[in-house]
Amino acid sequence: MRPPPIAKYFWIVCAGYAVDLGSYVAMVELGVQLYAAYLLSFVIGTVCNVLLLRRFFAAGRLPLARDLALSLASNGLVILLAMGIYAALMHLLGMHHVIAKLLSNGFSFLVNYAVRRKFF
Repeated sequence: MRPPPIAKYFWIVCAGYAVDLGSYVAMVELGVQLYAAYLLSFVIGTVCNVLLLRRFFAAGRLPLARDLALSLASNGLVILLAMGIYAALMHLLGMHHVIAKLLSNGFSFLVNYAVRRKFF
């Protein structure tokens, strides 16, 4: 029996998210401001995820350059909402920035999965 698509998507995105989180932590350790590191790691993670998803989840109905551009645009809207969650978790609840990133990206995972299944 094959796993449901969301399970396969989840494991592929986890690999891309490891790149996202790793680059975020590295940038913060190098002194990059938290929000800048959040956005830059998002771009790095999105590019990684698009490449992994096209290879292992679905080849994609769009050419790679268009897929990347549309993914950055659609994920970019979601990441703005996720950054709001990230900021609220840190500033209103006093949560550590790495935990806040993990939780806010969980939100973006679910939304981006739905968008990718429907449009890509």
